Amino acid sequence: MTESDAAAAPSDHPTEPALSGQALRASEDRFRLLVDSVIDYGIFILNPKGYVTSWNAGAVRMNGYVASEIIGKHFSIFYPPEDIATGKCEMELDTAERDGRFEEEGWRIRKDGTRFWANVVITALREGGVLVGFGKVTRDLTERQTSLTALQRSEERLRLLIASVSDYAIFMLDPSGRIATWNLGAERLKGYRADEIIGQHFSVFYAETEVRAGKCEMELEGATRHGRFEDEGWRIRKDGTRFWANVVITAVRDARGEVLGFAKITRDLSERKRHEEERIILARTEEARRIAELNEERTRAQAEDLRRARDKAEQATRLKDEFLATVSHELRTPLNAILGWGRMLHSGALSPEKQAHAIETIVRNTVAQVQIIDDLLDVSRIITGQLRLFFDQVDVNQQVASAIEVVRPTAEAKGVELHWALNPDAGLVKADAGRLQQVLWNLLNNAVKFTPKGGRVRVTLERPDGCVVITVADSGKGISPDFLPRVFERFAQQDANQARKYGGLGLGLAIVKHLVELHGGTVDVRSAGEGLGATFVVQLPSSARPQSAPELSPSAPSLDGDTLNTPPELVGVKVLVVDDETDARELVQAVLEGCKSVVTAVSSVAEALESISREVPDVIVSDIAMPGEDGYSFIRRLRALPRHQGGRIPAVALTAYARPEDRTKALTAGFQNHAAKPIEPQELVMVVANLVGRYG
Repeated sequence: MTESDAAAAPSDHPTEPALSGQALRASEDRFRLLVDSVIDYGIFILNPKGYVTSWNAGAVRMNGYVASEIIGKHFSIFYPPEDIATGKCEMELDTAERDGRFEEEGWRIRKDGTRFWANVVITALREGGVLVGFGKVTRDLTERQTSLTALQRSEERLRLLIASVSDYAIFMLDPSGRIATWNLGAERLKGYRADEIIGQHFSVFYAETEVRAGKCEMELEGATRHGRFEDEGWRIRKDGTRFWANVVITAVRDARGEVLGFAKITRDLSERKRHEEERIILARTEEARRIAELNEERTRAQAEDLRRARDKAEQATRLKDEFLATVSHELRTPLNAILGWGRMLHSGALSPEKQAHAIETIVRNTVAQVQIIDDLLDVSRIITGQLRLFFDQVDVNQQVASAIEVVRPTAEAKGVELHWALNPDAGLVKADAGRLQQVLWNLLNNAVKFTPKGGRVRVTLERPDGCVVITVADSGKGISPDFLPRVFERFAQQDANQARKYGGLGLGLAIVKHLVELHGGTVDVRSAGEGLGATFVVQLPSSARPQSAPELSPSAPSLDGDTLNTPPELVGVKVLVVDDETDARELVQAVLEGCKSVVTAVSSVAEALESISREVPDVIVSDIAMPGEDGYSFIRRLRALPRHQGGRIPAVALTAYARPEDRTKALTAGFQNHAAKPIEPQELVMVVANLVGRYG
């Protein structure tokens, strides 16, 4: 800018004498170094009188004047007339000269006459302490001011809106919960005027019990923690009446996140609450009516259930009576033979042939009784889930052959032809050998029992892919079609009346079915009807193949208890027998003395311990159930003794407690073996011989 340019500028305002060329150049150099690249700020220099001496691109953009139009003009050209009239321009320069700096915000005027909101900073420029001019920086804040003005207007409208809302109580709380504002809706809803309530704590709207429980503090804490808290509950008006309210409390924060207070909005939902309570009452009434109908229906159903239960109970009672009668019959029948022939033997009136027949009859009927008891125990174990199997690889040919040998004497005595066809390739099955033998014996025994003289029973063994099939077919009395589905039910008997002639409790086939299923197999029955025989088919999963199959000899001995007629010698073995039952004690004593053992028999634990203190035996045979101290107590006391006093004497528990858990309990208590009563004499001898190491 040259001096001639300044002289040619418009003369609307007073013009300062032109600066010297050297001063102007110095000023321009300083200005150019500062502001050449700035376009967002209007930066220019005034002389001490307030006349423009420099002008940047930002000033051109903001104010609309080019340098040639504005340099040399007084800066008041940018101010509204009302500011000029009040001496605002002189005041700003005086303040900047006095304080070194002046800053404010206000309206300024562009070349085209439009206004903009500006932030203005005027700084005094000195050289050697002498004022040489002012630096002026102007920033356009019109957009911010417009937004702020709009915000203020919006806030004012919102304030007016809130103040006029009559359906909602809208008010502010300070951080401590005291009321800071109050609208028309709050006055209408709660009954307080603004001058009555502002400054009070908002707990005035709550019941005393809620205040004591800290409900108000909890609500403010919830709003502070989560930003918002909402609840419904009873609130109290000025006149003491209650209304059901929906309450929303919102935390109000500043830019740093500090809580400035809380905005609270309350809505009266008493009408809705009343309708809800009416609906609840109606619903309860309807529910009561429905319950009454259900109760009436239930009463009728219960009466019907009671009738059916009574009928079922009566039927169960009849079945129980029939079962007990059957059990009584099955137990009394062999007992009759045992007692009768026993009396005859005792009388000494029998010939040697009759004596032999009497003994044979007593043994046979005793075995029958044992079988009945075993069946009852097995059924009890099945019902309670305590029937346990011990699996091993079993040769199925051997099992079938053994079962045939057991029943063959009975079949021959009855005149029933027994045929079999074993299979060398049948292989092994994973089974409990004893339980599998029980299955086969039951099926074969039933077939022989229900087949008349001259009839036939055939056993076949086959090995289809992956399984072993055992078939037992007879030409006996057969099964009626209506009874066929019930063959495997417990206590089911086709001729369950007093005229039945085959005996039994109706448990054998139920036990068979359960045992086969425990082996992972199936058992089925077929019959063309009564008098046309029956066929039972057992299918078991197969394992490996055996090396060879057994052969049955027509003259092979039966596998009953009489085959072991040469017991091991127990000469000189000292045996202590402990049993409170005289007959049982004397039987054991007689069997063992027959093997040339030295037997001491006592009837109580005290006598047993006293006998041991005098002489330590080689082996002990003890009962479990004895009065006073039982066998468990005896063996524990014995095992507590030192070895030289008998603490390690081998002992067997001979007891009528025959369940698997009874065996486990006996072995755990300290017995080396467990044997169930009744026991075959030969078996007793073998058990004792094993304990003292003399068997075989």
